[in-house]
Amino acid sequence: MKKILILLSFVIFGLTSVNAQLLTEDFNYGAVGDTSILNVTTNWVRHSGTMGPVYLPIGLQYAGYMGSGIGGALSFKYGGSAVNDGDIHRKLADSVTVTGDVYATFMFRVDTARATSDYFFHLGPYTIGTTFRGRVYVRSNGTGFSMSLSKTGTPIVDDATILNLGQTYLAVVKYSLNTTATNDDLVTLYVYSDGVPPVEPGTPALTIGPVGATVTDGLNNIGSVAVRQGTNSPVAVIDGIRVTTSWQQFVPVELTSFAASVSGSVVKLNWTTATEENNRGFEIERKSGSSDFAAIAFVSGAGTTTETRNYSYTDETASAGVYTYRLKQVDFDGTVSFSKEVEVDLTIPAQFELGQNYPNPFNPSTVINYNMPVNGLVTLKVYDLLGNEAATLVNEVKEAGRHNIAFNASGLSSGVYYYTLTAPGYTATKKLTLVK
Repeated sequence: MKKILILLSFVIFGLTSVNAQLLTEDFNYGAVGDTSILNVTTNWVRHSGTMGPVYLPIGLQYAGYMGSGIGGALSFKYGGSAVNDGDIHRKLADSVTVTGDVYATFMFRVDTARATSDYFFHLGPYTIGTTFRGRVYVRSNGTGFSMSLSKTGTPIVDDATILNLGQTYLAVVKYSLNTTATNDDLVTLYVYSDGVPPVEPGTPALTIGPVGATVTDGLNNIGSVAVRQGTNSPVAVIDGIRVTTSWQQFVPVELTSFAASVSGSVVKLNWTTATEENNRGFEIERKSGSSDFAAIAFVSGAGTTTETRNYSYTDETASAGVYTYRLKQVDFDGTVSFSKEVEVDLTIPAQFELGQNYPNPFNPSTVINYNMPVNGLVTLKVYDLLGNEAATLVNEVKEAGRHNIAFNASGLSSGVYYYTLTAPGYTATKKLTLVK
């Protein structure tokens, strides 16, 4: 659901379906950096060279991407004799052979690019050898850099778009694997500068491909990802690698709204999702003042759906005070993301007050707020200009606190109306305008 809130489900093409990504790599290997990633984890294996890449304890950030800001990152630069010339790879889940579409997604930042194009990322089979497929290249271009793509090494397809040095981008390498023949695989590169589109391809900053239609590939599975430091590789950082078998698997659960309101002595939370992927549910977290967030409840999600879903929760445990709430969205594979924070004031009002409806003018719905310093019988009614009662919104005992009531006037004609609040020792009237 982590902008939209947004998350994941995974289908492995073949005979088996699993609710897990083929690979999640956030480089979460501790708070201390190292000159070689191989010194802090055995997940990665060197297949060429002798040094690096470097492990950074602070990762990249890209708004809306589920791998943003988690753990550390991998830093690499141009290779050469005894100068960070280490090429490494990480296998996907053990014994996984993927056919069909494979999506490798990652954040990257290029700090320095060289004039000669060289590739820094590629895919490979489970036993990688020297079979490097879906190669992603960088070269300098003016004050920035541009990118290229190849299926196997030749031909290399260049794109002229100039990207910014020092900026974090999101890349998606789509490899369409077809084992019917040895020259029918296709590879596509999308690069994004802002956001994560819910459907392919959205509006990328650049697109290359699909390429490789007649190029011999000799590949029968995708089983690993690799980071390469060639002679002309850029000085760059890569982070948040995800490998999936569909676009939606790396798109977060899309949270379109999250709001909190006070009704007497309780807080009502409401939120809506546009799409959900692999969504186990929402952990509701609350804090007061400078305290840390603490979980107070869990609301189950809808798993995977493209339909709009509405959720609500009523917090009846908070005492008087000011509180901040957020949602912790949890995937079935344990991946989490957080919503924006919302604040409510649950203190008891010092006096009665009837608020102005909002919006005003309205069509056909509006909200009316009122405050009560004590418990008591409350009536809230709407009248037309002749004094005829048009609607009764409240007619019951209410607790001390802050209240709001929604008024739907779809059955009334356009015009000016008045609403009156009557409570123990208090009466107030305000005007509202319905415009259809």
